[in-house]
Amino acid sequence: MGRLKDLILTGASLLAQGYTDFDSWAAKMVQEFGPSVEPFLEEIMRQALELHGSAPSGGFTDSVKKWGRNCMTKNVLIVDDEPNIVLSLKFLITQEGYEVRTAGSGEEALRALAEQVPDLVILDVMMPKPDGFEICQTIRSTPAWRGIPVIILTAKGRDVERQKGLAMGADDYITKPFATKDLVAKVQAILQGK
Repeated sequence: MGRLKDLILTGASLLAQGYTDFDSWAAKMVQEFGPSVEPFLEEIMRQALELHGSAPSGGFTDSVKKWGRNCMTKNVLIVDDEPNIVLSLKFLITQEGYEVRTAGSGEEALRALAEQVPDLVILDVMMPKPDGFEICQTIRSTPAWRGIPVIILTAKGRDVERQKGLAMGADDYITKPFATKDLVAKVQAILQGK
């Protein structure tokens, strides 16, 4: 109960500071309390608005719906056997409001795909069997998965590797090392375009 009170008081304080549109307010709340608050933000804002003495406007409702559609319902599967890359990508993509699951091998990736179909797969090529190319090929040949966008990551920057990835059905191809902000921008572009 104490945590809920803190959330509502902080939410009302942010409203008083001028964070009155849902997107900026929600971003500050997630920054303050972490991504675990995301499923509760709509209700917290409603209570914060009551405490602050404001009434929700139509713009607020539209913004909540848009925010929920674009962020909370989209999930990303990161498949990479390098823990540092997985951790940084998971952190950055979660900060954007998306749900993130991870797999450290091709076999784990196939299990994760079977458990829940993601909205996007970020797939490393260089992994123990099956490798990223094989996983991409399996995604494209499985009817329930073939529409999933796939971004391939690899340390191999040669054009032949890029062409192989795109031929296997990848939607995009990024060479390591890469700027994480560029990858996050690609993730946003793909998921918001769906």
